[in-house]
Amino acid sequence: MVIAQPVEIAGHQFERKTDALKFMKVMLNSYRPGDAVSAADGVFLAEALKRHPEASTKIGPGVRSFDVRSADYGTQCFWILRIDGSEERFSYKSCV
Repeated sequence: MVIAQPVEIAGHQFERKTDALKFMKVMLNSYRPGDAVSAADGVFLAEALKRHPEASTKIGPGVRSFDVRSADYGTQCFWILRIDGSEERFSYKSCV
């Protein structure tokens, strides 16, 4: 039997990892490719990004903001816009 693992991200309490994943998927799908992520969602994503297995590489010199862009197979994903002008996509699933 699998025991649910609670997750806390940016003050949001999730009973299970799947709940956190659903929350982030809804967030992602509330944007269209090319949209800038809102400041409030950006705060959440910045905290979630700290949980990414490659956080230091993904964050780099620092995060300026986030946006949403088209990805493979007709999907979309979050992109990090760094303070030095560089950009990189990341998987929200890896942050949970």
